[in-house]
Amino acid sequence: MSIRIRFSLEPKKKIFSGIDWNGQSAEGMAKKLAKEMGYRCFRIEGFMIVQLCQEGYVWFKWSKSKLQGESQTNIAGPGFHAAAIDFLERLAKKEKLRLKVEDRTGYYIKRDFLAMRQKYFYQWFSDLMKLVSGWSGDGEYMFCWPAVYYIPDRQEGKLVTHIRSFSFKEIKGMMHSGIGVAFARDFFVWNELERDAYYYRNSAMVLLHQFCYFMPSVRSRQDEQVNQQIIQFLETTLSMDRRLPFPKKEYLEVCSLAGHVPVNLEGVTPFSEEVSIGCRKHLVYRKIGNMSFGIPGNFLYDESNSGSMDHYYDGKGYGGHDYYVYAAVFEGRKAEFKKQWFEQGKSPEIEDFDIEKAKARVAFYEPEEKDGEILYVMSAQVLYKEQRMNINIVSRKPGERDWALGLIKNIKITE
Repeated sequence: MSIRIRFSLEPKKKIFSGIDWNGQSAEGMAKKLAKEMGYRCFRIEGFMIVQLCQEGYVWFKWSKSKLQGESQTNIAGPGFHAAAIDFLERLAKKEKLRLKVEDRTGYYIKRDFLAMRQKYFYQWFSDLMKLVSGWSGDGEYMFCWPAVYYIPDRQEGKLVTHIRSFSFKEIKGMMHSGIGVAFARDFFVWNELERDAYYYRNSAMVLLHQFCYFMPSVRSRQDEQVNQQIIQFLETTLSMDRRLPFPKKEYLEVCSLAGHVPVNLEGVTPFSEEVSIGCRKHLVYRKIGNMSFGIPGNFLYDESNSGSMDHYYDGKGYGGHDYYVYAAVFEGRKAEFKKQWFEQGKSPEIEDFDIEKAKARVAFYEPEEKDGEILYVMSAQVLYKEQRMNINIVSRKPGERDWALGLIKNIKITE
């Protein structure tokens, strides 16, 4: 059901062209243009990626002496589709490259934006809404969610998307009233050729829904950056069109977290109370092998941790919790509890229980003093088939045993 662009770039004249053409130089050309146009550029799993907007990525890979790649455009929207082609054409013109594009919408050849948007993007959106309107509340609960990102928690009566959560009632209302431009403008990040007020509001919505920790900017650089970008997008929206439905509650909350004085909101139309924004206000799940574990959405990932366990935390001044996790797989035999794992503190209180088809064991230790702090530590192991998940949870205040135990009981089998 996706809409994609596929492309390749190579010198027009391979012999005597004067172009230093290899993987490094080709990627350097794309990086240079991305920087000039204000686009973000990064690498992941052997690909170089240029991000043109929220949810709008162009993937590049050196292969067979060509710079090849593709872009899935149906979630970011028709404006991004056109912008991706514009970026590729600028790159080809600037570096004297031959560009080949596979674009089943026909936009690359015909340049009829309105026809492309109506026939392909709006039709895709209509088909998608018809599909998900038939889902039940106890089945699938996500669509158009980034596949490689965390897994959001289920929200009762709602379907989670990249931009916000939609209630089943709201989606059925769309179907009865007829899916039109108004609904598409609230779904696609970039719906027009230009970056209009909807573009900036929807860009902020993606950040609020997927990335915002809803924590003070002073806690971390990540908090500062996402809070600042949300405020910038939303205030740009207001400067362009104050009539759009606006995430007023979230804007004021982020301004407070960032220590930013909000602009005048007189006459602004807020979203209804039913609109749900912010997956990180709930638990989020990370997958390891055949299990996934849930942590509070405001936890940060410790990128500086060099140990064998992944480390998530909320900060000593913001809850004082640490969550350490790693998994081991024992090929050819069932995983077993390891006695030494439950000997990390004094007088362990051990409890065994089942989680779905998995076996779990936890140990609570006596409080211990370390570096002038009183720490409350729990160790856990969860076994399923050949995999053993190992977890340590640290609290800095008493009375959180049930909270820590609840995180273990929220582990899910995901095979």
